[in-house]
Amino acid sequence: MSSTTAAGSVPKIGQEAPSFNLPDVEMKSRSLEEFRGRKLVIAFFPAAESPVCTTEMCALRDSLSMLKSLGAQVVGISVDGPFANKIFTENRHLNFPILSDYKREVINKYGIVMANLGPLEGYNAAKRSVFVLDENGIVRYRWVSDNPLVEPNYDEIRSSLENS
Repeated sequence: MSSTTAAGSVPKIGQEAPSFNLPDVEMKSRSLEEFRGRKLVIAFFPAAESPVCTTEMCALRDSLSMLKSLGAQVVGISVDGPFANKIFTENRHLNFPILSDYKREVINKYGIVMANLGPLEGYNAAKRSVFVLDENGIVRYRWVSDNPLVEPNYDEIRSSLENS
């Protein structure tokens, strides 16, 4: 079952993940399609250098060799600009691509817009979310939190990779 998701709805297990083209920290365009052929963990996070986002991205960094041993690549996505993401990547020694959804198109496609981040009325960020895709870009695991202070369950992510 590989139907594409409607704009604004969270992709369901068994659906094809919405495509994207986003700049990385070097402003090189990266697409979902370039990761086909291997499993992919897409981790959307609200804000670079914020405490929980830092903890999450560093946890993924520290488990990257284990995730790669399960055939997976990791990609982080936030609405922060490429410049802020570059500083975040350098400060935290992140060893996987961090992409910028500065136009907020992808968080809209994935249905994971967190409106009014904290006290910032009108500032829409990504809900903390994780999608695990198989080699064909089909969603095999999804986790979306309405609470930006909650980290994903890393054991569930690992387990979904082992079972897909």
